[in-house]
Amino acid sequence: MLLMWITIFALNGFVCMVRKRLSIIEMYVTSLFAIYLALFADSILGGMFKLYSYFDAGVDWIDFVGAIGIYPAINILFLALFPAKNNLSIKVMYILGWSLFALSYEFVAAHYSSFFQYSGWKLIYSVSIYPILFMILLYNFRFVDKLRDVKKTYFHLTPLEWYGSLFFILYMNLFIDAVLKGKYELYYYVVHDVHPFDFFYRWILLCVPLLIFLSRQANDPTLWRYLVWIAVLSLLQQCAKALNLFHTNNWNLFLSIVHFATILSLTWLNLRILRYMKRGTDL
Repeated sequence: MLLMWITIFALNGFVCMVRKRLSIIEMYVTSLFAIYLALFADSILGGMFKLYSYFDAGVDWIDFVGAIGIYPAINILFLALFPAKNNLSIKVMYILGWSLFALSYEFVAAHYSSFFQYSGWKLIYSVSIYPILFMILLYNFRFVDKLRDVKKTYFHLTPLEWYGSLFFILYMNLFIDAVLKGKYELYYYVVHDVHPFDFFYRWILLCVPLLIFLSRQANDPTLWRYLVWIAVLSLLQQCAKALNLFHTNNWNLFLSIVHFATILSLTWLNLRILRYMKRGTDL
């Protein structure tokens, strides 16, 4: 655990030194993408196939502390220091340098600390993965940068607001499921373990309705619409339950209502944050 805390403080200290190279909205949206990408990969490789884990197997709060403290900081540092004005060879060496750093860190975390635990994964598997991940972060940043320039709204939201809201919703629902489903086992989809339907449920039955709600609530927020969408999400969950796609343990309709009220509120709050950040250029 010591390695994790040292890493968090060191990386975020460096972020404070370079943060003005990116706008606050760029840091926020790309970090949402980065943390969702990382946790999505962890859900597949660590959760579904059980190839590795952080600390002990299973879901624990400390896992999220590490994810939130490390992944956004890595994303910001990588993007802020990227040699955009240099030639291709320098850019390739830069990506390979970060990949070598990630491989070295994984080796130390797996062999000299309890932070990262192998249970089928091997370091050699990561050799080709890290360069791809860093390239994805880079192209995502370029995409976000293009979206910033589009001022036209589509269904009351700009493309950047849609994009930032999408990855906030995906990460939020994955995080909530990891806690309520993974740690406390209050409910599950299809089977007790991680299943491909988990992702389908979050993408289609949660993400899509939340985005529709957001587009309707964006410029004219009303309490009645908020209450209607709590009912809509609760109804969708009950339909999934009737089809044996959603199963409960110590879960009831009241908890569902609280759950959906919370995620609707957080989704709307995230949009307000996005709009506030768009007004400034840096921290």
